Amino acid sequence: MTIRAVATDIDGTFLTNNRDYDRPLFQRVYQEMNDQGIRFIVASGDQYYFLRSLFPAEADQLAFVAENGVLTIDKGTELYCGRLTPENALAVWQYVSQLPGVHGVICGRKSAYVMKDAPQGFKRGMRKFYTRVREISTFADIQDDLIFKFALTVPPTRLREISHAIDTRFAGVIRATASGYGAIDLIIPGMDKSYGLKLLLDRWGLDPAELAVFGDGENDLEMFELAGTSYAMGNAPANVQRAASQVIGTNDDQAVLHQLAHILEK
Repeated sequence: MTIRAVATDIDGTFLTNNRDYDRPLFQRVYQEMNDQGIRFIVASGDQYYFLRSLFPAEADQLAFVAENGVLTIDKGTELYCGRLTPENALAVWQYVSQLPGVHGVICGRKSAYVMKDAPQGFKRGMRKFYTRVREISTFADIQDDLIFKFALTVPPTRLREISHAIDTRFAGVIRATASGYGAIDLIIPGMDKSYGLKLLLDRWGLDPAELAVFGDGENDLEMFELAGTSYAMGNAPANVQRAASQVIGTNDDQAVLHQLAHILEK
């Protein structure tokens, strides 16, 4: 079936390890996609405001499935934004914030929040993924915002253990998904990247078979399952590569853009 929409993950997929991309090549590919009527979707665990900053000239014309699927926006129109109850958000934060070696970001619609006493290295690192950040002293400092996700850095050897503990303790409230770079995103069950993609496909009257997706992490597996065509990066873990229709080059090779250029030539 003809491809009429493309969704790409960002970190480890679209961006190189230097956190940039071949902008002239993207301009050529994006123009050709527009000419052929193919939609371009940014599908990432990153903050919406950060994702917009990557595409300053095109952001208002793009679709975004941000924060691992909890926030979906098409050409500046918000289609859906999930939320945790204040009680559940507080309970999750109280639990994860006392786990040894774990540091976290509280993700809200208006801003991301980080504790003032978090390690400086953690705070510097998280600013690579968030452009709107507030430092707070306690969870109670968050006012007039809805919380929909937590992003945690964890000791790599304890990633599975911590994920399982969170999934067990907060079953039906929050779900842990590995997002790469030794990190775990805690997302609302059912609101993964495929959830946002379905909203967009329904809005546009497209079939999932007409969707091609690119990814490198376990948080991309649901959109691999949804899409008619899925591409795993050469730098992706083995289980992610096995789940894809095809394995291509690495993010540092700019394999997404080169594969798109190849698709558009057909």
